[in-house]
Amino acid sequence: MRSLLWSAVALAAGLVLTPLPPAAADDDIDGVSCMSGTLHLRYTPGLTFTEKTIRVRGTGDLSSCQSAAHPRITRGEVRVRATVTGRCPGPIDPASAKVTITWNDGSRSTITESAFSRTGKALHVEGDVAAGAFKGGVAHADGRATGNLIAAAAACLTGGFTRSSIVVDRFSVGD
Repeated sequence: MRSLLWSAVALAAGLVLTPLPPAAADDDIDGVSCMSGTLHLRYTPGLTFTEKTIRVRGTGDLSSCQSAAHPRITRGEVRVRATVTGRCPGPIDPASAKVTITWNDGSRSTITESAFSRTGKALHVEGDVAAGAFKGGVAHADGRATGNLIAAAAACLTGGFTRSSIVVDRFSVGD
């Protein structure tokens, strides 16, 4: 089980989590593919070098989307809500997470957990769609942090790392 949220949190804070094994997907899941997007996250309180519970909230968008089964889908709005236990530079342990994508055709997809891999600022995420459109499918995302990791580390020292932005290079849901 996996979700977009943990990848964004890990990428922004420079953290690494161990990927979980892939979950089985239904054979009849129709897919969608998006070629760009953004994600903006806020951490309350900010991440510091002391481990604590952090609330993560975020919004973003997916664009240049295509789906053969849902031809009206061309974009989606992303909303992230999570509670994590973590610190700079990591690790972060998920307590609860929910990523909801509201597609421009009115449908929604909900992703509740995730796993990812990270190299520098580049990130790959895989997550299971738990509810709504594409339920049972596996979500894949590739993205990169837009901020300066040195500035992020400095924020950890001076009151907390509170904001991050991610560019989504590619997002897809399918079998």
